[in-house]
Amino acid sequence: MSSMRIGPGSDLFHARLTGKELNGADLRKANLALASLKEAKLVDARLAEAFLFAANLESADLTGADLHGADLSEADLFGANLRGANLKEADLRRSNLSLANLRGANLTGANLRDANLKGADLTDAQLEGADMTGAELGDGEADA
Repeated sequence: MSSMRIGPGSDLFHARLTGKELNGADLRKANLALASLKEAKLVDARLAEAFLFAANLESADLTGADLHGADLSEADLFGANLRGANLKEADLRRSNLSLANLRGANLTGANLRDANLKGADLTDAQLEGADMTGAELGDGEADA
């Protein structure tokens, strides 16, 4: 990927960005489907409406990131730091958010259907209008 361009609308399909420093990056509407962003630093990154289908964001730092309207369906966010992140209207269907830090995150209107939230910290998270049907929380499952 010698010609990899990182910016709004970038096509980073299946990109290997493991551990990369991308703090404050503008990746609005970027295609990051199947990308490896494990342990990447994305503090205050702008990822609104980005396509992150099945992306690996395990242990990534997304503190304060803007993921408004992003597609994170089937993404692996195990142990990710999403403290204060904007996930308003994000699609998190079937995503793995186990042990994720979602303290103070905005999940208003987010789709969390069938998501794994076991051990996730949802302290002060905004969940108004979020669809948590079938989501796994702790030892149980959320009701419809």
